[in-house]
Amino acid sequence: MILGGLVGNTSIDTILAGSPNKLRVIGHLPQPTHDAAAAVLNGSVYLFGGGSTVSEPTVVRINPANGTTASATPIGEPLSDLGAVAIGGRAYLVGGYTGTEFATAILRYSPSGSPSVVARLPQGTRYAGVATIGRAIYAAGGLTTSGATRAIYALPLGGKLHEIGRLPRPEDHAALVALNGTLYYVGGRKILAINPRTGRSAIVAHLPQSLSDPSAVAAGGQVFIAGGGTNGIWAFTP
Repeated sequence: MILGGLVGNTSIDTILAGSPNKLRVIGHLPQPTHDAAAAVLNGSVYLFGGGSTVSEPTVVRINPANGTTASATPIGEPLSDLGAVAIGGRAYLVGGYTGTEFATAILRYSPSGSPSVVARLPQGTRYAGVATIGRAIYAAGGLTTSGATRAIYALPLGGKLHEIGRLPRPEDHAALVALNGTLYYVGGRKILAINPRTGRSAIVAHLPQSLSDPSAVAAGGQVFIAGGGTNGIWAFTP
């Protein structure tokens, strides 16, 4: 599924679903939005924050079968430019922008309860790549108040946030996805493979064109990459 996004300088409200080569519109969000993040919880898709002209605290629950939407428990503060992953029926929201500040919090979100802070990044970060392997959350790169960062962080649930490595150069506006125990950082003109045990990274593929804010998901042994300032969808096989 692809939910909303930015076309030119305009937010859109479309809900696209299907196989990568046969996406079709199955519904519409309550309002146009971009810079949101999504995760699957208990068979529903939840879209967190984002906005059209300002950051929003809203959460939208989407039925993936027919594209119908409903409001869910809000985040608690406006938040855009964030990352989201799901572990054990809960979502974890990483960083973002409140409309006035770069967010440091990693929030735990449950559809039946209030969001709570489980950890904090060393500095406010937006546009980080966020993914999960097992019960650990990973965040790579992102834009801080000091500029783009090289840092790669891991947060094992029940443990402490720690830096596991550094990207070759400062990066932001890229996607992070996990496949077969490896993290792939997708953005610009390249795909980096990151070893989550050592934090070491290496370029494993070059993209056909430069991408900013792409979406990336893993399915069927491949990484699918969409958008990023284009209408293209690509498949990468490690």
